[in-house]
Amino acid sequence: MRSDGRAHDELRPFSLEPDFIRGALGSVLVTAGRTRVICTASLEERTPSWLEDGGWVTAEYAMLPGATSPRGQRKAGGRAKEIQRLIGRSLRAAVDLSRLARADGTGLSFIVDCDVIEADGGTRTASITGGFVALERALVRLWEAGEIERIPLLGQVAAVSVGIVGDPPVEVLDLPYEEDARAVVDLNVVRRDDAYVEIQGTGEQGTFGRDQLAAMLDLADAGIARLQAEQRRAMLPLP
Repeated sequence: MRSDGRAHDELRPFSLEPDFIRGALGSVLVTAGRTRVICTASLEERTPSWLEDGGWVTAEYAMLPGATSPRGQRKAGGRAKEIQRLIGRSLRAAVDLSRLARADGTGLSFIVDCDVIEADGGTRTASITGGFVALERALVRLWEAGEIERIPLLGQVAAVSVGIVGDPPVEVLDLPYEEDARAVVDLNVVRRDDAYVEIQGTGEQGTFGRDQLAAMLDLADAGIARLQAEQRRAMLPLP
């Protein structure tokens, strides 16, 4: 039993509240335990100057100063930039970028903003899971408005953290900050349906073997399947 009463393979209470920001093309409030992130998807008419064909998806990540105690800094540092690159890579894996364009072939760009309003571990994975829903809702709305001919999604992308915690060490799913701070191993797993997008694993206070890695991936796979079910409840119907 963990400090919050969960079993080792149990997610924190998780919810997605779509259209949390009314003015955004797609938005969602993600809640994972005490971690809360607002994700919005915004359309930009211009693609990056270096892009020759198709469209692009990128992300920005920020943590409000009051999201942590003591107060954080408003200026984004290296950690925030590394996280937003991860979010962007993960969301691009969900989209056929070659078809992210208007009927006349003009490419489109989306920026997915992930703003953490309360942080208790797992902010990057919550941002990916919620960011996908915000992006999906934005794409469906463009299609419904007749601005794109097809919805260029390749699949659902979601993410979760797993780790090795305790003495004796045990593999656990969905770490809050209290566990993350003392984890022997910390792993972030991103999946698109039945394929991995990215696995970030670090031996924070020790090492881990192949069997332990397999056990953590099994936990992540099961957790992501449950997160994807929650995503589907918050997504707009696909044609």
